[in-house]
Amino acid sequence: MITMVAAVSAGVLLLVVARRLNIPGIVLLLLGGMALGPRGLEIVHPDSLQEDGLRVLVSLAVGLILFEGGLTLDLSGFRSAPAMIRRLLSVGVLITWLCTAAALRFIMGMDLDLAIVAGSLVIVTGPTVIAPLLKRVRVTPRLHNVLHWEGVLIDPIGVFIAILCFEWITGSGGQAVLANLGLRFAVGLSFGVIGGVLMILCLRKRLVPDDMANIFALAMALVTFGTAELLVSEAGLLSVTVAGFLLGLNKPTQLRELRQFKAEVTDLLIGTLFILLSARLGFDQFKTFGLAGAGVVAVVIVVIRPLSIMICSRGLNLNWREQAFLSWIAPRGIVAASMASLVALSLPEERNPLLIETFVYSVIISTILLQGLTAGPVASLLRVRAPDPTGWLIVGSNRFSRDVAKFIHAQTGVGVMLVDTNRRAVSDAQVEGLSAMYGDARDTTLLERTGIAGIGYLLALTDNEDLNARLGAVWSKVLGRDRVYRWSSAVLDSENNTTGEGSARDGETGRPVWSNLPKPQLLSAEMSRMEARTVTVETEEIESGAWSGTVIIRVNSKSRIEIVEPVAIGKTSAAPEDERGDEDDGAQALLCLQRQGDYLMRALRPDLAVRLHVHDVASLFADLVERFVKQVPAIPKEDLLSELTERERVFPTALGHGVAVPHAYCRTLEARMCAVAQIPSGISFGAPDGQPVRLVFMVISPAGDPEGHLATLAEIARLVADEGTRMKLLNASDPAQLLRVIHAGRTVQLVQHKPSPRSAS
Repeated sequence: MITMVAAVSAGVLLLVVARRLNIPGIVLLLLGGMALGPRGLEIVHPDSLQEDGLRVLVSLAVGLILFEGGLTLDLSGFRSAPAMIRRLLSVGVLITWLCTAAALRFIMGMDLDLAIVAGSLVIVTGPTVIAPLLKRVRVTPRLHNVLHWEGVLIDPIGVFIAILCFEWITGSGGQAVLANLGLRFAVGLSFGVIGGVLMILCLRKRLVPDDMANIFALAMALVTFGTAELLVSEAGLLSVTVAGFLLGLNKPTQLRELRQFKAEVTDLLIGTLFILLSARLGFDQFKTFGLAGAGVVAVVIVVIRPLSIMICSRGLNLNWREQAFLSWIAPRGIVAASMASLVALSLPEERNPLLIETFVYSVIISTILLQGLTAGPVASLLRVRAPDPTGWLIVGSNRFSRDVAKFIHAQTGVGVMLVDTNRRAVSDAQVEGLSAMYGDARDTTLLERTGIAGIGYLLALTDNEDLNARLGAVWSKVLGRDRVYRWSSAVLDSENNTTGEGSARDGETGRPVWSNLPKPQLLSAEMSRMEARTVTVETEEIESGAWSGTVIIRVNSKSRIEIVEPVAIGKTSAAPEDERGDEDDGAQALLCLQRQGDYLMRALRPDLAVRLHVHDVASLFADLVERFVKQVPAIPKEDLLSELTERERVFPTALGHGVAVPHAYCRTLEARMCAVAQIPSGISFGAPDGQPVRLVFMVISPAGDPEGHLATLAEIARLVADEGTRMKLLNASDPAQLLRVIHAGRTVQLVQHKPSPRSAS
């Protein structure tokens, strides 16, 4: 009990520490295991599990690790360098195996049969060490694919060869050994296909509830592994690798959750196994390994691996930089460690099993330390790092999103992909020549099937602000906080405290942008009605004052996209340099939004602008509602009066400074209507400042248009917030002048309202 609790908890904690320090986790795990083992603090005792218990635990854990590795394989990656991958898994395996055995024989004087076994144990690299390294050091796609495919598939191959060698030296005949190898391959492949197909069918036909898909896949992986193992020992590793590959290749809807769950299980297993296995080691083993042992390790790293890469890449189109990087990167991981420990447990003491175990762990530690810590600088020196991704993934395929996508691609030439769960919207985008796909943007595996190389930015343009925030949280972990943007209203930002440069909890939901614009779908509807449009404008046109509208995106002098908060520019006066911000310096082109009309002016009817002499709210409401009914007879007069009165009782609509904005919804109304009434004598409205109300805007909207309703109220609030405009409205001589003041005030607001631009690049 103490051993297992300590192994699990210490393994996870050390992985957490390694992640925080950004160092290879295996280094801390090996040191932690030796420190906690019988030769250290005597907390972890692997022998307490009994020999069979440790074997079973190691076998099951390695099987699940390889299943997770198979899930991550992608055929498109194999197609980028198929010849190189095939050679590494065949010729490269033989070179590493035989040359290592020769080095052990001639440098250390190890018995030939033991040297052959020891050489087979360092064939494998493994996904547990390659995947974190490639995630930390982004190299070109071809190098990434070669290393990843080699790491996943070489594990079962290496295990097969190691078992073959072990059976050979322990007395089995040559024919029996070869027969076992062929049988092991056939059984592993067959049961892998069967297990993978069964998992695919069960998940595709929804025989398994979505919330149980993870544990179902885990159980099926164990069944596949165990069934193959029952028939032929060590056949299970190939079976689970094949099953995982087939499941990942099919891409079920639950794939993202499956990969995330399996990755977490894999981390748990890696931490536990390394603690248990390294607890069997002692620091004195490595002291007695000697210079000869260190020399063999050096030969494996700086001679044998480069030789393998040179021969395997002969005649292929890999340049010398790529060959050099592949020559340096071949870290060994948990599979090599587990096989070395199992061999050491099985060999008799007179065969000196500790020497084999020490050699393998020395290779693991050396490759992890040297290659893991220097992979980044070496990739930079050889110039094989992948360039920073500049493509865009835009969530939402509405009309507004499509215009944004066209501008980004036309101005920068980078790839842009639209994703939506609305198939019609996706089809509309594709008809317009845009790259678009149907899918759930919360699934970050979309990066693997977008068809756009180098997605580096995400812009969430859905009407659902909670979904946009969720997308920001998910994709910030993949792309980085500064590369994820989302549309969000000012209301939501204030609730989440996300206004300003960051966002909720230090930007983890992405940067909120365009809070002053309507919902994307509402804006798209305006564009469909020709009430709004986007225009690409050169900087000179803005500076000359020849254009009016709202700047929302700009391309800087380095041809990079910058998203800015809407900046309104008028035809007669361009925004002053000090108001446009430093980020406008050097702009080449801008995407600007022109809205042909606004909500208030479209809702306001000239014959609903009146001057009234009433003495209370009830009389005011009755008079204005009667005027609405004359315009639209279908309006239920009594219901509308009742709703206005009840709303006023619960939520008073007086803004203060002599202005009130009573409002309501009407189910029979098809278009929004607004009346404006001037009341010279003023009436009591229960205003917060106690002043009588002398100006009333009454807004009645269709029941299905809450966005337009709220936008109209917001425009009225901004209009009367300007003291000069408000005083002109209160003192207008007649309704005609009232309308002129409103129109003039809205024009000034559109032109001169300039929120501080915030660069989002």
